[in-house]
Amino acid sequence: MRRYFLEMLFGFIAAVVLAVGPPIAFLAMPAAGMFLFVVPIWSVGVVCLLFVGFLIFGRIPAAIGVALPAFAMLAIAAPLLPPGALSKGPAGSVGEQVNVDDFIERELKEKCATGYVSLKKPSAKYGLLVLDGIDTRGEQNYDVADAVAVLTGMRVIQISRVGTDRHFHEGWETTAERSSSCAGARDSAKVGISPRGSQRSIAPLAVDACLRRIKIPDPSREQTPAIVVRSTGGAVHCEATELVERAASGDVKLGRVHYDSYHDRLYPNLKAPKGIPNNNRLLVLLSEVLQQDLSDAALMRHAVETTK
Repeated sequence: MRRYFLEMLFGFIAAVVLAVGPPIAFLAMPAAGMFLFVVPIWSVGVVCLLFVGFLIFGRIPAAIGVALPAFAMLAIAAPLLPPGALSKGPAGSVGEQVNVDDFIERELKEKCATGYVSLKKPSAKYGLLVLDGIDTRGEQNYDVADAVAVLTGMRVIQISRVGTDRHFHEGWETTAERSSSCAGARDSAKVGISPRGSQRSIAPLAVDACLRRIKIPDPSREQTPAIVVRSTGGAVHCEATELVERAASGDVKLGRVHYDSYHDRLYPNLKAPKGIPNNNRLLVLLSEVLQQDLSDAALMRHAVETTK
């Protein structure tokens, strides 16, 4: 009998020491609190492994000793739980967790949507538009850089960035020239289509200009006067787009725009110009800052017939 009791005691002590000891030592390390969710996984896993291991090797009393801490914790926790908590199935728990996550996400997005004011108008017209880290895969049918170049005559620079530090990846420059020669390697007399336009079976649009596209080195340090539209990065729910008037006398901030995907709206609220749907957020923003009609209808006025 004494041997049976000592075997149970051995299993009990082994379970407590291995389930609690390493997590306590781990949590004493700096910044370990962010991995707190691992502790219950470790504790449950260790108890299960010890229980199964002792059973496999025929040490039944030790296995019973291992199970005692689990039963003890359940007996202590059960009276403290809300009525019916133990009878709820996994589906109920998952549903509650989804509701909590949804509430937290909504709260975060509402906080990120505060503090935005109306955009300032640029003090002058500029010949350069810089899209720095801007995702141009929107609801528009045609390529943004091509369309802006044709409709405004501006030189358009696109800068793509990658990584958490948002370092430079590649840069492209697009210009639209009224020229009879359009034979460069990347030149085209047609406005390209966007990924969304491709899904809608939109064809490239032949226009009365030659679109010249060249790959350029990192233009981040360029100080040519321009309208700069850049992504500010930041927390996933608080990403914003910053608009800057880069003048010879210095940079002038025109404002910031935040897209709230939960409510599907922009802050500040920008009125969509005629011919541009509300969900075409990039063209709505560019139309506001450039004070230019960037709709498909405006682009069609530059269309030309092609001969096959």
